[in-house]
Amino acid sequence: MVKFGRHLQFYLECDELKSGTSNKPYIVPYSDIRGAIGESQEEFQQFWLESLKAASDDYAQRLRSWWQQIFSDLFRLSGQDENVLRGLPHEEAVQLYLSTMNEKRSRDLLTTIKRLHSNATMNAEALRKLVKKYDKQATARGDDIMTIPLLPELYSAPIMDAVSIETYIEILRDRLVDSEEDEEESLDEYMASIKEKTQLTSSAKDALDVQRRASEMFWLHDLIQNKIPKSGIPMLVAHRGFHCVKDLSGKRPLENSLSSYESAWSAGIHLCECDVALTKDEKLVLAHDKDFSRLALDPSKNKKVSDLTMKEIIGLTFKSGTRPPLLLDVLRSAQAIGGSARLVVEIKAGNEEAGTALVRLFRRYPKLIERCAVIMSFDAYLMHKLRTELNELEDQGLTLSRIKLPELLLLTVAKPPTTSYQLFASVTDFSRVNSWLQHEGKPSLDGVYLQFQPEMCQSKGLAALRALSAQYKVGVWMKLGDPDDILTAARLVDEGGVSYVNTDLPRSFCV
Repeated sequence: MVKFGRHLQFYLECDELKSGTSNKPYIVPYSDIRGAIGESQEEFQQFWLESLKAASDDYAQRLRSWWQQIFSDLFRLSGQDENVLRGLPHEEAVQLYLSTMNEKRSRDLLTTIKRLHSNATMNAEALRKLVKKYDKQATARGDDIMTIPLLPELYSAPIMDAVSIETYIEILRDRLVDSEEDEEESLDEYMASIKEKTQLTSSAKDALDVQRRASEMFWLHDLIQNKIPKSGIPMLVAHRGFHCVKDLSGKRPLENSLSSYESAWSAGIHLCECDVALTKDEKLVLAHDKDFSRLALDPSKNKKVSDLTMKEIIGLTFKSGTRPPLLLDVLRSAQAIGGSARLVVEIKAGNEEAGTALVRLFRRYPKLIERCAVIMSFDAYLMHKLRTELNELEDQGLTLSRIKLPELLLLTVAKPPTTSYQLFASVTDFSRVNSWLQHEGKPSLDGVYLQFQPEMCQSKGLAALRALSAQYKVGVWMKLGDPDDILTAARLVDEGGVSYVNTDLPRSFCV
């Protein structure tokens, strides 16, 4: 229950739900109803039923508005010819809209119906879990459970019909998301036009920059080939690739860029970590922040990644003159380089759609699955949902027989959480980890990715890590200022038994 409550809280923090507009969608007041569980059965039931009605009414009204938009636009564009629309079946209406309207209007339609679907499914799940939580306490008290009177109300309510609108989402998606081959050609042509317009030339890459970059690459190759024990390389994870932590491209590539990963893998690094976000046109792109202002030449270009199409992202001029790559680009590079080149992918909390998009990518390109070693997130609910989707992918026979699915790890923090979705795990107490990794009382996730704590390098901390690593896969991530060196990494691996240690590969790594 903690997993869903945290996930819902993060969902409520999205811009649409935090805004002061009067047109905000209705979201079940989960915490308030949960607080009524200890009150009378009648009070809980009334509160629950009122929320179900409010959620259903809101869903029906918004779905009605969606259809009204479709038919009013079609009526206007048909020259107000009623014969064209008379008795038009619902799927044909969506298809006709797509063939009639421009791409922007069609994409806005997809955005609206996806949000409607997310709100409805979130409300339905909240109401179901509230009944389950009530029944657990009622059984302990010896009272009657509420499953029998309430779940039939939920399962016959309009919000449960949200599954049906997945058909429209797929119709819109199939129409709007081009084949990857056509997409790549289009992106290449667009990038060429941007370069021509902005006159990006090699003059910016002067001899000094070339010399500095060559020095960094020589250092990296020497580090991997001569300084780090071969047995330790598989455990090191290059954080956002081989990049400059100061966001300068004069010496090293920018973070989350294609060259940052290709440089690391080509030098002999096995694992690289990346962050992914979903663009408005449903492309998985590498991005750590909500926007690209930190990496752009013009910091005022601060529109959210989720509100940009891939072409708009390319149109932003970055410090390095390159574009942020699609996840598909990076996985294909790993496949081309071969060997042990693989990714550790982080999905931001609350971004269920990115997880689902990743499964779609795997479904379409099953041979790329082996290039993804780990998927992780701070969002436990998202990760358990992803496990279900990956299991379905495997059950459908869409993975190759000898390809192992990525490990799913839950990210934690080392201090009391500052945001609702984070889970706090102290090296002195891992007692709650087991419950976090289970779903419905059954094993689900493969392990945890812990934030570094100084105590991890002390005898008691190392013993706790060994015990945890004997049960689960364990990774350790660090922030700037934490000890990022070979001795710390080796101790965590050799004495603590951890499987992954993030590093920014500073020049002091092996000093």
